[in-house]
Amino acid sequence: MGRLVYMMGASGVGKDSLLDAVRSRYPDWLVAHRYVTRDSGGTENSVALTPAEFEARRRQELFCLTWRAHGLDYGLGIEIETWLARGRTILVNGSRRALPEARRRLGDTLLPLLVTAPEPVLADRLRRRGREGSAQIEERLARHRELSRSLPEVARLDNGGALDDTLVSLREWLVAECSS
Repeated sequence: MGRLVYMMGASGVGKDSLLDAVRSRYPDWLVAHRYVTRDSGGTENSVALTPAEFEARRRQELFCLTWRAHGLDYGLGIEIETWLARGRTILVNGSRRALPEARRRLGDTLLPLLVTAPEPVLADRLRRRGREGSAQIEERLARHRELSRSLPEVARLDNGGALDDTLVSLREWLVAECSS
């Protein structure tokens, strides 16, 4: 049976950086792209769709999971179900809001994982990327705190240090989860 590592976490915890590192270090693991109603600007491996394209694909049932966040539509394609049926390990940048539906749809194949970082590290990352002002950064930090409290049963992966260390921890966690 395949497994879907459903990564969640606040903006700035490094989910996309981690997934990029997984692509280069572990080519046997699949990193699924998301379909999003915006261009990523090169910051993530996603497929940009217009809202009309997204809705057409939703009507044609080409997504196994969709959600809306920050005024945008996000989706995971039905190809994920084919890969799971073939016993593949897949990693994806998911959403806490869609986690209940992901659990319903994907059942025991789903491995939810909350990617975290210490708040000072997260604040520094958000400041350095320069996309938000102080008030927006504080809002993101508040969401980070709320997210950590809202998912007590979900495994955590600390991405506050060196990316290589996080990759080692991810691999160890995944090996343990898949052997149990």
